[in-house]
Amino acid sequence: MQGSSALPVRSPAIDNPRMASSDHGNDSGDGAPPDAGKALRNKALRLLTTREHSREELLRKLGQARARRARQNAEPTPHQRDDIERILDELAAAGWQSDERYAEAIVRRLGDQASRRFIEDRLAQAGIAKEVAQHALTALERDERDLAGALRQRRFGDDPPADERARERQIRFLLSRGFHLGDAFKVVPRAVTRGDGDRVAGTAGRNADARDTGDAPSTLRRGTPLRRSSIPRARPWGARNDADPPDDV
Repeated sequence: MQGSSALPVRSPAIDNPRMASSDHGNDSGDGAPPDAGKALRNKALRLLTTREHSREELLRKLGQARARRARQNAEPTPHQRDDIERILDELAAAGWQSDERYAEAIVRRLGDQASRRFIEDRLAQAGIAKEVAQHALTALERDERDLAGALRQRRFGDDPPADERARERQIRFLLSRGFHLGDAFKVVPRAVTRGDGDRVAGTAGRNADARDTGDAPSTLRRGTPLRRSSIPRARPWGARNDADPPDDV
């Protein structure tokens, strides 16, 4: 690989043996400031040591860094991306950057936290080709409704919602993770309250009331009907903002 990083390479958060085993010194050698091309390459390397990045992400971040450098130096803002494309071609050929590895990392990280379509959308936003995304998604083997129920239980516990407002909040949470509205309604239990407004915890409380009165728990009433219009049918879910190293190019 031609050239080297301006900073020591730290072990990346995602497995990348080629990155972890490399040792890089100072590009300038004599202490002189690196030129624009080396500065962009060094920034790309620093980004890749924090986490995997897709090619599209690096194109965007390096383009922004180059524009900032031009403004700081009162230079015309360059519009061509040929030099950045060439840098990324070199990094990909050397194994530093890989869209396949990025897609696999996203699937591992979000596999038990979001729906399949949430992850597909995240990969599309990162510029991952459809065939690459589909290959990475083959690692997902789960029932979407079961996953939604497990995620709801981890986030909110076993008890039913205290009231309808709490139920709506839980449903909106599942929608924000890409689950279908029908699955969200099925896995989030209805809030059950006594006539005086006190909470009844699940089936055990309803059965106890039935035994005490000798008949069906007619004294129990449902909470106010769920205001379906207050729950959006679709809610955009964006990529989490990962912290990047300071822009010092």
